[in-house]
Amino acid sequence: MTNDQFSMPKECSMNQLSSSGMLGDRTNVGHLGFGIHWSLRHWVLVILLFISFLPTAPLHAAQPPSRDPVRWWKGNLHTHSFWSDGDDFPESILDWYKTNGYHFVALSDHNVMQVHQRWIAVSNGTRKQALEKYRARFGDAWVELRTVTNQLQVRLKTLPEFTRLMEHRGRFLVIPGEEITASYKLQPIHINATNLREELKPQKGTSVVDVIQQNLDSIREQRRITGQPILPHINHPNFGWAITGEELMQVRGQTFFEVYNGHPSVHNEGDEHHASLERMWDVALAFRLSQLNLGALYGLAVDDSHQYHHLARTNSNAGRGWVMVRSARLDAASLIAAMEAGDFYASSGVVLSDVKRTPRELSLEIQAEPGGRYKTEFIGTLKGFDPTSRPGPRPTNSIYALTRLYTEEIGTVLAVSEGAKARYQMSGDELYVRARVTSTKPKPNAFGTNETERAWTQPLMPAGAAAR
Repeated sequence: MTNDQFSMPKECSMNQLSSSGMLGDRTNVGHLGFGIHWSLRHWVLVILLFISFLPTAPLHAAQPPSRDPVRWWKGNLHTHSFWSDGDDFPESILDWYKTNGYHFVALSDHNVMQVHQRWIAVSNGTRKQALEKYRARFGDAWVELRTVTNQLQVRLKTLPEFTRLMEHRGRFLVIPGEEITASYKLQPIHINATNLREELKPQKGTSVVDVIQQNLDSIREQRRITGQPILPHINHPNFGWAITGEELMQVRGQTFFEVYNGHPSVHNEGDEHHASLERMWDVALAFRLSQLNLGALYGLAVDDSHQYHHLARTNSNAGRGWVMVRSARLDAASLIAAMEAGDFYASSGVVLSDVKRTPRELSLEIQAEPGGRYKTEFIGTLKGFDPTSRPGPRPTNSIYALTRLYTEEIGTVLAVSEGAKARYQMSGDELYVRARVTSTKPKPNAFGTNETERAWTQPLMPAGAAAR
């Protein structure tokens, strides 16, 4: 291991003290009585001594505004480890992302944050393989082993431990997270919470929408109480065919969902009976912005990674989907603020060097690869669209609701552009416009049939329309 990879963050600096206002602006500091006169130098020394005894700030608390230039940061917000149903250690997973060009990762194990004492048995070939790699990478001084009733066990390091090891200020960020894994009857309702302070238990409800709402409200309540920015997003709506477009459109206070998930069982593209996630996105946007007054819905791409040792179409591997967030700083508060402003895009491979969103225009520039051809489709729904719908054919013996069939006026292609640059000028008749960029380049380690690389911008609403 190198010092560069595992350097410890500095707890405090003079610049931080100055920017916080704790040193003050005055140069004439006066005296304390008893005839004792204190200079500015004495005051600084006393304040530094006082600060040394203060508790450290909470993980990824908000930081002062930055004057640094904005840039793109690459990250994955859906990741599993041995703490739930992943097949590798958190440090090994984070090391893969760190060495493969990512800047931030949220570990989102099911219904748990990595803050407890936990040992796992090295009970199968996958765990033995993972342990061998773990010891080779991080050394026996880091790995803790024991034997209980003739069974070898290894202790899982906690979030504070592996965060201190893996983070590198300004280069790589570990964000606390949890996949809140709830259900309604047989339907899996999963919601990720990124930058949590404390573990949350899944909430129950009387319907799919109510289960989603109860869990989102629980996340928002922790944000209100702690003052810590927390980003919730709805996971893989088509997993288990759990969530329809109509249910997605009704949720209050929700801004994010997964339009692309790298797990092979989540049905991003739907099937002959079920709408694709993009179709559900357009249906939800059209009604949220026109009739329900619930604001925009932004689309994420994620890995939902579980398997890290064998690349296969049938495995949920790392590196399939990610977000690119534009921010001046690599900290959780700044990233979440940028995402809430819609200043990010989702990708399964296409890289955008620039995205411009003005009140009247959506434009982008693609970082083209040699031999690749690119098509940008500007997709949107116009005001006054036909809202009528009808039920579609139901699969045999299915008990689940289906997204209804709507007219092509919802989510229609408004313009198409070929090449590395694309631009759409708003006419004022649009409820929203979003861009989908498709490359001819086949996606490496894809789970979809004939899948090529894509990118999705966030919807742009006309001037005066609120994103909420």
